[in-house]
Amino acid sequence: MSYRSSSSFPDIPDMGLSTVSGSDSKSDLSNNTQDPKMDKVYYEYRKTLMTTSRANDDLGIDMEEDSLGMGVVRKEVDLTNDEKQYLLAVERGDIPSTRQYLNMGLQTGLNINCVDPLGRTALLISIENENIEMIELLLSNNVELGDSLLQAINEENVEAVELLLNHEVATKGEEALHQSAPSSSFTPDITPIILAAHRDNYEIIKLLLDRGYRIPKPHNLRCNCKYCLRESQDDCLRHSRSRINAYRALASPSLIALSSKDPILTAFELSWELRRLSNLENEFKFEYESLGKKCQEFATDLLDQTRGSKELEVVLNQDNTPACNPHMEPIVEPPVQEKLKLSRLKLAIKFKQKKFIAHPNCQQLLASLWYDGLPGFRRRNIVSRTFLTICIGVSFPFLSLFYLVAPKSFPGKLLRKPFIKFMCHSSSYFTFLVLLILVSQRVGVSNPNRVNPNGQVSTVDYDYAKIYQEKRGAPATNIEWMILAYVAGYIWAEIKQLWDEGAYEYVHDMWNILDFVTNSLYIATLTLRVIAYVQVQKEIAAGHKELAELERKHWKAYDPNLIAEALFAAANIFSSLKLIYIFTVNPHLGPLQISLGRMILDILKFCGVYILVLFSFACGLNHLYWYYATLRAQECDADPTGQHDSCDRKFKSFANMFEILQTLYWAAYGLVDLEHAELIEKHVITELIGKLMFGSYSFIAFIVLLNMLIAMMSNSYQIISTLYWAIFGLVDLSHAELQGKHEFTEFVGKLMFGSYSFLAFIVLLNLLIAMMSSSYINISSQADEEWKFARSKLWMSYFEDTGTLPCPFNIIPSPKTFVYLTGWFKTKLCACSTQQKRNRWQSIRKIVKKINEKEVRYQSVMKDLVKRYIMQKQRGPLRGEGVTEDDITEIKQDISSFRYELLEILKNNGMKTPNPNQGKTSSKKKRMWKSLMSSFSESFDSSNTNNTDFG
Repeated sequence: MSYRSSSSFPDIPDMGLSTVSGSDSKSDLSNNTQDPKMDKVYYEYRKTLMTTSRANDDLGIDMEEDSLGMGVVRKEVDLTNDEKQYLLAVERGDIPSTRQYLNMGLQTGLNINCVDPLGRTALLISIENENIEMIELLLSNNVELGDSLLQAINEENVEAVELLLNHEVATKGEEALHQSAPSSSFTPDITPIILAAHRDNYEIIKLLLDRGYRIPKPHNLRCNCKYCLRESQDDCLRHSRSRINAYRALASPSLIALSSKDPILTAFELSWELRRLSNLENEFKFEYESLGKKCQEFATDLLDQTRGSKELEVVLNQDNTPACNPHMEPIVEPPVQEKLKLSRLKLAIKFKQKKFIAHPNCQQLLASLWYDGLPGFRRRNIVSRTFLTICIGVSFPFLSLFYLVAPKSFPGKLLRKPFIKFMCHSSSYFTFLVLLILVSQRVGVSNPNRVNPNGQVSTVDYDYAKIYQEKRGAPATNIEWMILAYVAGYIWAEIKQLWDEGAYEYVHDMWNILDFVTNSLYIATLTLRVIAYVQVQKEIAAGHKELAELERKHWKAYDPNLIAEALFAAANIFSSLKLIYIFTVNPHLGPLQISLGRMILDILKFCGVYILVLFSFACGLNHLYWYYATLRAQECDADPTGQHDSCDRKFKSFANMFEILQTLYWAAYGLVDLEHAELIEKHVITELIGKLMFGSYSFIAFIVLLNMLIAMMSNSYQIISTLYWAIFGLVDLSHAELQGKHEFTEFVGKLMFGSYSFLAFIVLLNLLIAMMSSSYINISSQADEEWKFARSKLWMSYFEDTGTLPCPFNIIPSPKTFVYLTGWFKTKLCACSTQQKRNRWQSIRKIVKKINEKEVRYQSVMKDLVKRYIMQKQRGPLRGEGVTEDDITEIKQDISSFRYELLEILKNNGMKTPNPNQGKTSSKKKRMWKSLMSSFSESFDSSNTNNTDFG
């Protein structure tokens, strides 16, 4: 609201205007809006107008005290009686009367472009009524088009759109098509093609694309060009909305089907782009996610139109290689020798098109490829399938040896079949886990006998023998050598996978990260064992043999053997967890594994909040208890026997920040006695790793798995909280007690400890339960889709020709490797020969020819899929909706037009006809007529009153 100078106020009483200087009254808007005196003056002025006589302010708003519900405040431009009759004739479809008013407008000056109280011109009214004859009549009289094209597109009136386009070309030329017209119903960024794409009308989009309309792709969200910077500074909301409108148009299935050479690839890329935008522009996250789902559904609908395995293979085997010669005869049947690479399916997995992957057509093709080489396997009974699976698993060493010696033999070819390959790899991994269990049980102890002090050989129990055999820098046992071979095989397999996929794809798979961590731990264990062996050999060479033969309890806390064992134990845990990945193929355990994986994000969120609470209370407790902990430590050091009460371990609970953090963390598990993980010996690393492993197990077992089970059994938040809290006992407050008589300090400490317990145990943990319950409910509703997507990823990894041999056979060079190396050296050494160049060009021509044939087949199939999709889409509404309100309105309009045309024909033939305007109209028409007439009379009376008061 702009302020006005005092001279422009009509008859304003003196309300302190003299205190405002002339420079202030003539200052610009920015100064006035910051001047409190002007605010006060203007407020008093509006108050005076509200409490005195009736007046109009600058905006034409009728100001009167308690005017709510007393009349129209914002009046539109008044219409004459002829204009109202003209608009009413257009509304009724009375073409003869409308023609008379149009002819009369040339003589009497009737405004044929007048608008009704709703802002509609005669052309817009005829477009809403879908009266094509009326539209042609109005266009022939050169009425203003305005935003009529946008309104026709919004009404999805194809004939009206075509008429308007032809009229605009005939009157203004082709260059006028792409000029935007001001509109009160649509924002300036809404062009005809964008609006047609929003409505997803195939016919209108095709019509506009043929006329040259285009949708420019929006700039990147982080674009720093002049246009983006200017638009963001001028109006950031309008700029964001224009981007959403553009992407909503680009996500139109009809637009993609019409303007994209590869609709499925376009849908994949656009869905991925929209998902990225949803993470960047959180304010419009829902809009972008809904558009992304729309693109996924379109790609899935196209896949649903495939009618056979041949079409399905052509679609899923298409890659992104462009065709060099698209003008070739269509070839529908793929060559028999062409191997299915499933490039499009791999791309769908990369872009996380889960609906596309989980479609029955995709799953049927994948299942047929997965069980290739085992005909009728899925139709066997469970006993037969189990027996056959066990036989394949047990025979993996023999199949591997056959593949090494003769890759082209029947056993060698059998190993390359996906299911057999998976079973051999799984059996190899189970063997590796068995070896880990044997090492953990010290099965490699070879001599359970020892010599007693009398020099006699005595047989002792096996456990004592295992303790006696623990030596520093001991050489590896046979089982450990076998484990080393397995680890070398897994490391080589990871290197090959990293080389084939690339670093970006490799790190985006969490199972690859787990494998990398596990292999790193095994490498660190091996390195420390070598270091320990070298140290012991140096001590023996230096004459300190007694140091090398120390019993385990006398080893140093940071001995390489102890650290190596701790890392090896952690690696064993990760290796065992890898079984979850193998069980993805199981229809019962697979969905559960997917649900657990999706809850990791909730657990990480909880850990972030928990760490903040833990650190905040640790700071307060450290400041409160540091003196008493130090005093207890001094009293314990003063007692040489170490039996003083101050030497109790509980007094060290709040000695420093590290001890306090540990105490608060272990307080979360009231029933767990941490003394079970303590050692009398000062082996700090061993004790710390043991406590960490024990705490991690408690966290996973009590918080994650048990609450996941509770969430599966019940959705009630109260029941979940009750069952969960029953797991934990009371927090032991003896660690917060003081020996001195400092009751207030002790009370504050217990209060802080209790507050932490309340936040950590009741609030945060139950919040985690609620979060995981919500996540599980969301995942369970899509469990089948999520599981099929994860299973397809695992299946696809075994469809490749690489990584055929399981560990540890993959580290053995095969004859095939030497053949490949020989061929590679031959190609490099003979690359400059004439024959080699001729062969290379011939192979290039063959590749180009295959690419062209493949592209032609794909375009032929895609053309059929798009046609079927459009036909199904057009038939869908016709079958499901039946007779709609639009159909009834169209029939009524046709009947009304026919009535007036018949009356005109009878009148022209000299017959006596009644006045159609005096007939009985419907209640809706009567209400509209009364509204128009009352508006006219009120506007006329209001104008007379204003002229009387201010004239």
